[in-house]
Amino acid sequence: MKKYFILISSLLVLASSNSCSERELDLYPPSQDDIQEINTEDKLQKFLNAGYLTMGSVRGLGTDAMALADVLSDNVYVTSAKAYVLTSNMNYNALNNNTGGVYGTMYDAIMNCNMVINNKQVADNANVSRMKGEAKILRAFAYFTLVNYFSPAPTSGINQEYGVPLVLSDYDASIQPARATVTEVFTQIIKDLNEGLQNADAAPSSKVLMSKTAAKLLLSRVYLTRRAPGDAQLALQYASDIVNNPTDKFAPIAMSKYADYFAGTPEINSENQPETIWELDLNSSSNLVTEIGANLALPTLYNRVSGDRRALLFTKNFFDSFPHTDLPTLPNGTPQSLSPDVRRGNTKTTVTSATTLPGVPTAVLPAGLMSTLTLPATDNPAGAWTNKYPRLTSDGNFVRNIKILRFAEAQLNRIEALFLVGQTATALAELNAFALSRGGSTYTGTNLLNDILTERAKEFYGEGQRFFDIKRNNLPLIKNSNCVMNCNVPANDKLFVMPISQSALNYNVNLKQYPGYN
Repeated sequence: MKKYFILISSLLVLASSNSCSERELDLYPPSQDDIQEINTEDKLQKFLNAGYLTMGSVRGLGTDAMALADVLSDNVYVTSAKAYVLTSNMNYNALNNNTGGVYGTMYDAIMNCNMVINNKQVADNANVSRMKGEAKILRAFAYFTLVNYFSPAPTSGINQEYGVPLVLSDYDASIQPARATVTEVFTQIIKDLNEGLQNADAAPSSKVLMSKTAAKLLLSRVYLTRRAPGDAQLALQYASDIVNNPTDKFAPIAMSKYADYFAGTPEINSENQPETIWELDLNSSSNLVTEIGANLALPTLYNRVSGDRRALLFTKNFFDSFPHTDLPTLPNGTPQSLSPDVRRGNTKTTVTSATTLPGVPTAVLPAGLMSTLTLPATDNPAGAWTNKYPRLTSDGNFVRNIKILRFAEAQLNRIEALFLVGQTATALAELNAFALSRGGSTYTGTNLLNDILTERAKEFYGEGQRFFDIKRNNLPLIKNSNCVMNCNVPANDKLFVMPISQSALNYNVNLKQYPGYN
């Protein structure tokens, strides 16, 4: 398995390496690496790799930027006082919040991408164009993350002047950019993705690298979020291009392989799979830079065997929304159940040949991606852990690559786009086909948008999408259980927009706080 990693100094990125590829670089100690001029392809690659690893750090998609979008949702609650309590309670402000690190980290990634995109010293060739294409896709994703967290939805019709600052030049510590409008930010995101689509590889050697397919998937997500005239049709176009043209590199996953894809061993069954369009590179070397480990990581937060730092559970209502058959409770009080839906799986530790569910062969009974074992006794009602993020794998602790973009999203983005353009019958048929491919329940289509969002919630729980699904559709956030405060937040409330940290406001006098947090 190819692994990419980089060493970062207090100033900038100094070196990077991978194994067995034309992109291989020597790993220099900082004292021997001259970064005064980025005048070789090797040095350009170093900054690109820095962009990747910054995006995948603990304050980026490696932990915070993924987990917070679930903590903010209606399906997750915090069972420990050690993580994200402010966010869970939606009790944040400029001085106290969990998203300040996301803000700074995304701009750090953008800075590294800008150094690649704007470089004029290295002569243009196919490899340089490829690097700049990947950098533009990464920069677009960073800005999309920022505008999703720190700006109102484009369809909300409120406070559209509160986008995020657009910084497209090389690193300059003296600049103090004001917020761009939401429209301007989305225009730049789409421009970057279209240009990245032209130059990125169609099928890179590893899924830790951005590809043309990643750009198409992000474009479909962006157009579903912006929803300007014609955007739904464009979202349908890009999602359909992926769904209707599967390859050996990018293709949907079979139900029988789903549990292994997330929680199985060895790593070859989980990483670099056709279902994955882009994943974060985790290994013992990169984790030294990204800081992913025992104190902060998705496996630490979500997995039930991560000691006293485990914090995030899924509500009982959500757990029970999957089709299931309850079994007698164990003498120790542990509930048991079987589910034909591979995304929920069985909470029974052993399944005998006599144990069957209607219409589901014994051979394909899922191993279980959610668990009610060893739940905190203080939770009422008790929820469920997810096994999507195993801590210990065949390669060691905290080294399973994290899946960020998947083929399933192209399928569900296409279904949502079909709904938006009025092809509701096709949307419902494809939605039910998708649900059945996971062993799930089918839908009537009486409230088709809700059905689509319900299926998205089941597919992407723990993958940082639920809050943004609610937000872009201008829906209220309703937490029916395991909630302390702000349990029913009206659509487009200020709480759907994260406050800018006071430290960022102090540094940049031109940066305005979102209304209501002043």
